[in-house]
Amino acid sequence: VDVQAAINGVPIRLVCESMQRQRTFGSDRLAISGRGRNAELGAPSAQRMAFGVPISMTAAQLMAEVLTDNGVPLPWAVDFGLTDWAIPAGVWSMQGTRIDALQAIAAAAGGYVQPHDTGQTLIVRHRYPAAPWDWAGITPDYQLPAQVVQQEATEWRSRPAFNRVFVSGESAGVLGQVTRDGTAGDVLADMVTDPLITATEAARQRGLAILSDSGDQVHYSLRLPVLEETGVIVPGKSVRYTEGADQRIGLVRSTSVEVRGAQVWQSIIVETHA
Repeated sequence: VDVQAAINGVPIRLVCESMQRQRTFGSDRLAISGRGRNAELGAPSAQRMAFGVPISMTAAQLMAEVLTDNGVPLPWAVDFGLTDWAIPAGVWSMQGTRIDALQAIAAAAGGYVQPHDTGQTLIVRHRYPAAPWDWAGITPDYQLPAQVVQQEATEWRSRPAFNRVFVSGESAGVLGQVTRDGTAGDVLADMVTDPLITATEAARQRGLAILSDSGDQVHYSLRLPVLEETGVIVPGKSVRYTEGADQRIGLVRSTSVEVRGAQVWQSIIVETHA
């Protein structure tokens, strides 16, 4: 059964997967849990299948091919936000559910798959649409002053500041050397191989994701209301968090929403870089 919840006016459509009833004197309650509509494409709802590249096509076309049944398109669309690239026939195969296959294709170029709040659309985006060292020049999706944040927690993470990485395909792939512009390329990350790195566009995007997720990071856990001005701030959105004279620009990595009576709160984790 499909249900649609409204969180301060933000619609969220869910597929119900379990229901519990609790009855006490003067009270009768139902507790319903479920997942987004994309749940029908993954375990345990969907069966495991064999996927491959029957003919030469692009990554976007391969995703469309995954969302077919005996050549008939399923009622799902893909909002493909990566730089597309060519994939030769026969270079990739896997066993899994449809969502497993879609995630594998996106991950080859440093991307991920995110469901639409209500529609049958899968949103494919790069984990780092812009490199962290360029974030100072972007216009963030949200401006969050400290005054709207009810609770803040901070986690510091220290990693090597990689500035060079080799990424490679396999049987018919390419070997890409990705170096951060303006550096000596002297701090090398571990080499990554993926059968779907078959063109320079895929190699460059995967390398960007690897180099971006390095160096010193600060992750802010922020608890704030679901405001009319922001709605629910979903993963992938950029945020400028201002605390006094200190400003941090980062990307939202996770979001959870808590509703208690008339109070609606969201907790987001924002990845920033030193």
